[in-house]
Amino acid sequence: MRILHTSDWHLGRILYKEPRATDHDVVLAETLTVAREEKPDLIIHSGDLFDHARPGLSDLERAITVLRDLGSIAPVVVVRGNHDTEQLFRFLTLVLGADSRVHLIDRPLHPQHGGVLRFSMPDGTTARLAVLPFVHENRAVEAFEDPRTWRKAYTERVSAIERELVAELERDFDSRREIALFAAHLHIGGVDFAGSERRAHACEYYETSTDALPTTVSYAAFGHIHKPQELPSAKVTGRYAGSPLQLDFGEAGERKSVVLVDVEPGSPAAIRTIALSGGRQLRKFVGTLDDLRALAPSIGNDLCHITIHTPTHVPGLYDQVRDLLPEAVLVEFLEVCADRRLEMVTGDPATHDADLDLAELFREYLATTGTLSAPAEQVHQLFTTALTAIENDDDLVLSVESALAEPLPGDEAVA
Repeated sequence: MRILHTSDWHLGRILYKEPRATDHDVVLAETLTVAREEKPDLIIHSGDLFDHARPGLSDLERAITVLRDLGSIAPVVVVRGNHDTEQLFRFLTLVLGADSRVHLIDRPLHPQHGGVLRFSMPDGTTARLAVLPFVHENRAVEAFEDPRTWRKAYTERVSAIERELVAELERDFDSRREIALFAAHLHIGGVDFAGSERRAHACEYYETSTDALPTTVSYAAFGHIHKPQELPSAKVTGRYAGSPLQLDFGEAGERKSVVLVDVEPGSPAAIRTIALSGGRQLRKFVGTLDDLRALAPSIGNDLCHITIHTPTHVPGLYDQVRDLLPEAVLVEFLEVCADRRLEMVTGDPATHDADLDLAELFREYLATTGTLSAPAEQVHQLFTTALTAIENDDDLVLSVESALAEPLPGDEAVA
C-alpha cells in the first residue's frame, strides 16, 4: 500500500501583518497534484489543520475543499493538533457529511471505539492505524484515564495511552496480510525544532518518547514539529512531515515536502519525500545598504525581514530599500544606527560595577539598548549635564533653552 503523509498546514497563518493564504493555495494545490499522480491508498494529516481556534470563513472553505478533493482520491485521516479544537473538528465532520471518506479525530479515543482504524486495501491487505491527537497536560483523557492518573508526569500519561493503542493494534495481528501504522501530534524528545512551534506546547514538559511503539509499526506519521525530519529514534520508522510552507523566519531556507510511504506486510517501509515550492520564501537580511544592493537581484517576491546598519540615520532609507526590492514584501524593516549606541566600558570585571558612577552606568545602558532617534552621545551628554547640575544644586540650563532665551536677530533694533 502507499501512504501520503502531510501535516501542520496552519491555515489562517499571518506573518507579522501579511496573510499566508496565497502561499497556502500554492502548496495545497501541489499536495493535491502529488496525490493525483501518486495515487496513495491512504492519506494521513498529522495535525494542526488550522493556525488558531477560530479560523475565518475563507480558511474553513479552503480546508473543506482540499479535504474533499483528497478524500476523492483515498481515505483521509486528520488527527487534531494543539492549534486545532475538538469543537471545530466536530463541526467539520458535520459539514463533510456521514458518507465522507475524511475522518477527523477530534480527541483521543478508546482503541475499540475509534482509536484504531482499519482500512481494506484493493490487494486484500488491511491497514491498522492507531491515532493519537494532541494531549493537553491539564485535561483528563476520558477514554483512558481516571483521577488516579491525572497527577502523573505528562510523559507517563502519554506512554500509557500509547500502550493501550498498541495493544489493540497488535491484537490478533497477522503480519502476512496486515500493516500496522501510527499517527500522532506529539513532541518527541531529541527533535530538531524549526523555532516556529508554539513554545508552551513544544517545551521539555511536553516531551514524549517512542518507547511504547513496537517494531510492528511499519510507519509512524507524526506532526507538531515544523521542520521535516526523521523521528529521533532508531527503534521506530517514521517522520515528521513538517509544515508545507515556511511559517516563520526560523524556517527561512528550509525545503518543504510531503512524504510518500510504500509498505507491504512483513517488509520495511520505503520512504521518500516529494519537494514542495513552499509558496513565497522567507528572507532575513542583516547588513549594509551596499550588501543588500549586491544581493537584491536574487530576491524576488520573498517575504523579507530587513535590518540595515548605518553610521547615522539616513532619511528615506526605507524608500531606497523599497526601490531595490520592488517585488518583495517587507514585513519588517529596521534601521540600526551606529551613533545610537555607545561603546561598552571595559575594565576589571571584579570591581567593574562598584567603580561606576551613574554617568558611566548610563553609558553602559546606552551601549546595550541604544536610543530610538537621537544620537547616543548627545543623550549621554544631556544626562551628564543634568546629573552635574543636580549634584551641585545648580539650576539646570540646557543648550536648547539657552537658544530659545536669546533675542532673535533684529530684536535689539526694534527695541
